[in-house]
Amino acid sequence: MGGLRFGYHVKVKERPVSAVENGVAAGCEAIQMFPGNPKHWGTPQVTDEDADEFLAAKDDAGIDPVILHSIYLVNMAAPSDPIFNRSVASLASTLGKADRLGAFAVVTHLGNHRGEGDEFGVNRIARAVTSTLESAPGEAMLLLETTAGAGTSVGHSFEQFGAVFEIAGAPDRLGFCLDTCHVFAAGYDISIPAGFDAALEELDRFIGLERLMLVHMNDSKGECGSHLDRHEHIGRGKIGLGAFRYMVNHPSLEELAAIIELPHEGPDSPDDIGLLRSLVED
Repeated sequence: MGGLRFGYHVKVKERPVSAVENGVAAGCEAIQMFPGNPKHWGTPQVTDEDADEFLAAKDDAGIDPVILHSIYLVNMAAPSDPIFNRSVASLASTLGKADRLGAFAVVTHLGNHRGEGDEFGVNRIARAVTSTLESAPGEAMLLLETTAGAGTSVGHSFEQFGAVFEIAGAPDRLGFCLDTCHVFAAGYDISIPAGFDAALEELDRFIGLERLMLVHMNDSKGECGSHLDRHEHIGRGKIGLGAFRYMVNHPSLEELAAIIELPHEGPDSPDDIGLLRSLVED
């Protein structure tokens, strides 16, 4: 792709092609979208007409990649078998939709072990990954996203992700998404260059940098190690503008998409994409 591709998480109104239209209007080179209502189980089907329309629109606009974000209800670490099974079915269905729309990947949070412990959660997630990819034998990647580490959530350390990858057998279609707000809130001080480099070194040790497929670029309302999952506009949070300048020019990220998950539609919304682009050095 040649350099970071900036984009927003965009809304979908009625037909899938509206996501591309909204992305173009916001100046996106890449987009992220939900497969349906993020608070409801079930993934709306894609008709042949919807798929053709979406593929033509994204190609004409040069939107690449397209990422689908799993619904909020997915919990791969759930002790409850019904919730676990619905989570796997939802992810498999979303991967199928991603293939229909020519999307690169589905990104998902790992979930909560609900008091059963991290080891239980890691093993449960690895099982969910295996079941999901077996149920959806297409081309779209499944990307596991970092968490802020609040409560009983799993995925707040690269070591935990490394264990999931190892137990699942590190299949080719399994990748990693780094959310800047989440890793900062989890205790990785990426607000300074040395801290960001140290985080990437740890990621490489436990997962492998070649597995890093996507970045969610969000500033953080909370302090480092606060476990507060609250996104802030670029440069207005505790990570700071200088850190994002370092990140957007980092060679380890140069071929990735950077998705901003903050409001951008209103006339008073900050131009986070424009600001990030202005930080890129020639």
